[in-house]
Amino acid sequence: MTGRAFVVGAHIPNGGTFMAYHLGRILQLDFGFQGVAVAVGGEAADHGVFAYDPPFPSIGVAEMESTITDDDLLIANPSFSPFFFGLKCRGRKVMYVQDFKTFSLLDCRFDLYVSVSEVVRRFLSCTWGIDTAVIPPFIQAAGFPPAPPWRERPADSVLVLMKGDPAHQGFMLDRLRQLVGAAAALVPGPAGKVPRHELVECMGRYRHVVTLSVAEGFGLMPLEAMAMGATLLGFDGIGGRDYMRSGVNCAVVAYPDLEGVAESILAALRAPDEAEALAMVGWATATAPLYTQERFRADWSGQFARILGR
Repeated sequence: MTGRAFVVGAHIPNGGTFMAYHLGRILQLDFGFQGVAVAVGGEAADHGVFAYDPPFPSIGVAEMESTITDDDLLIANPSFSPFFFGLKCRGRKVMYVQDFKTFSLLDCRFDLYVSVSEVVRRFLSCTWGIDTAVIPPFIQAAGFPPAPPWRERPADSVLVLMKGDPAHQGFMLDRLRQLVGAAAALVPGPAGKVPRHELVECMGRYRHVVTLSVAEGFGLMPLEAMAMGATLLGFDGIGGRDYMRSGVNCAVVAYPDLEGVAESILAALRAPDEAEALAMVGWATATAPLYTQERFRADWSGQFARILGR
């Protein structure tokens, strides 16, 4: 083994930390590092949301800080900036910046920064003067459960993905129901942390999926909805502008245009041929090589080779 690849929060059950885990996985499989999960709140790998292959041993922050050496590499998302690992830790440090609102003060002492989207890249350049490459996340579309054809799903089926402040999301859903009226029953997506395969399977049972995420760095769940053949509606989430093309592969608006979201739902119900066409182009977008694990691994291997001098 060359050294250890410490991944901060690798076992926290959300999409951003799962992508960080995969950076450690690449370092282990392709560069000979030993992947190590750094637990920040007692989290473990047995939460059932994601599968980790290979599994990493887990240690706490204090142990990592006291044992990391110049031969090791640290991977962290920007939400962990308050730990100030850039100043405190030895070794090379890599940050995968997957959002722009999960931190107030960025740890600017890392050796390499990579952005998840053009939106995040521009934010880092304009706000912090840091220029980065862009590497989108991946979805495992090839392994998703089969979904019925769009026309075989209930005609008025609308699933609502709620991500963000629960009270705000609830207020928006209530208002959206008022605006849409009896034309459609808006069904909230699964609550809490559920296994990813169950979530994507749920998406595949609906013709229309509405995302109410108002702001995020990329937006994995909407892309997964597209990959399951649903017509994507709702907010673009800002970061989703990297792949959402309203009127081409989806029908989205910018927050806070909730009335526009309601109109897009009603329009999709009134014109199923057009809604199905959006879903077909959305599926092609989401399953393109750009969002595969193979492309993600190749792009990140290039970044790691550069920082490691290989």
